[in-house]
Amino acid sequence: MKSIIHKIKKYKFKKVNYFDLAVFTILVVIISIFLYNRYSKKSIWINTRVLISNSEWWWSGEAPPYWLVDSLEEGLISYNSFGEDVAEVTDVEIFSLGGPHKQAFIDLKLKVSYDKNRQIYLYNFQPIQKGKPIDLTFGSNNVNGLIIALDQEPEDIFTKKITVRMQHLEDWLAESYQVGMEMSDSKGRVLAKIDKVSVEDSKLDNIKLINGGIYYVNDKYKDVILDLTISTLKDAEGYFRFVDGAAVKIGEDIWFHFPEIVAKTRIVKISE
Repeated sequence: MKSIIHKIKKYKFKKVNYFDLAVFTILVVIISIFLYNRYSKKSIWINTRVLISNSEWWWSGEAPPYWLVDSLEEGLISYNSFGEDVAEVTDVEIFSLGGPHKQAFIDLKLKVSYDKNRQIYLYNFQPIQKGKPIDLTFGSNNVNGLIIALDQEPEDIFTKKITVRMQHLEDWLAESYQVGMEMSDSKGRVLAKIDKVSVEDSKLDNIKLINGGIYYVNDKYKDVILDLTISTLKDAEGYFRFVDGAAVKIGEDIWFHFPEIVAKTRIVKISE
């Protein structure tokens, strides 16, 4: 009887697969580390601002298309695999850049942990820092962008009055600019408004390049001068910038995308 038991024990011992045991041990260690990181660090909520874009700050690439950003709205919530809220959209600012492209900023509340050793916030075990890419899912919406602000108060908006000029426009185009036209963001906040329109005969020569030759033409072209009220932000150096980043300086080119028409202009005067 003892010899039979001895044989059974010896047989079971030989059947132990040391590779399986090693894999099991590694899995236990990984799960233990995951649970430790998850439950040992206190979660806190911080505010962030994200520019919807590609994942590299040094390569501007193309602005996102309208179909990608138009569905973003305040109140969207992102959940983790445990069904917990980890991110919420608190504000959106979307405006046209011409063609199918739009500029989109979203303000978020993020549930993060704090790494005391490195003194940084972590989201999904990834550092949350200015210039870092972030990828979020809000239901059927995937958001990929760059973090441009962390846990700061909303920026002050400064109203500026400027005069801009467009040169050498055809009559039909010059007549299309009207007082009261507004450029707004996705929430209806006015970014730019035309206060006054002046039209002058263009002083540029009326020439056309046709089949490699230069010809004078009798067509009459116009210069359009617009007085506008615009919303701006102030950067750390004290420069005022339009919402698309253009500096509000005399001689600076600046674009306005009104619902009815686009205006590529140059600033000639800053009133206040």
